[in-house]
Amino acid sequence: MDREKMTRALKDATSNVMDRMFFQPVHFADSAHSLEEWFSHHRPLIGSTINFSGPLQGSLYLLMPAALATEITASFLGLEKDEISKEQEKDTLKEALNMVGGHMLSLVDKGGAFHLGLPELMEEMELSCDSGKEPKGETLFMQTENHRLAMGITISESKA
Repeated sequence: MDREKMTRALKDATSNVMDRMFFQPVHFADSAHSLEEWFSHHRPLIGSTINFSGPLQGSLYLLMPAALATEITASFLGLEKDEISKEQEKDTLKEALNMVGGHMLSLVDKGGAFHLGLPELMEEMELSCDSGKEPKGETLFMQTENHRLAMGITISESKA
């Protein structure tokens, strides 16, 4: 399995899910950034992570400003922003990552050799972009009309 193919599939899946399910078309940044500079003016952040296994194993993460989490939750649930709870925002973030991960794996594997875990919220320490610690793997930096977000993938050879 080709890591570049996985990254391309992640880009396609992210674009598709964010546009179709959450009505937030994304535009990918042309150059690499650090998470600290990408999110320097967008606090607080909310994030989720999910593991996958199969011919390759690894994890995905999704980071976004809390304000974007509110917007996608309102769009997804068909509610007004002031009707959204923090729990609904957390659940929607996890569901967004689950949908992106599932779509990505379906693009690279029609035979079902991959398995997707359950999404989890990232801890506050993991969300600290100014810690000087960048995650391993590939990070895709994106913008919606009003917000920045990041999707990352870390891949290692499967032990299975």
